[in-house]
Amino acid sequence: MLEVSCRDLGVADCAFIATAASMRKLENVMLEHARDEHPELIAGITEEQHEAMMHKIAAAAQETASL
Repeated sequence: MLEVSCRDLGVADCAFIATAASMRKLENVMLEHARDEHPELIAGITEEQHEAMMHKIAAAAQETASL
């Protein structure tokens, strides 16, 4: 199981942790959470910023998977 938290992505005041069996699902869960709870963080982001966020999610998930 893969997991990533908002704190892993730099949102210190949010305790949300997403878990999923695949990276694609994990990304979708985090994006849905961000749209619902942190819309100011993703409003108007560029494609480059989106890609950077996906890389952060992947890196955090890989780190937690290896623990």
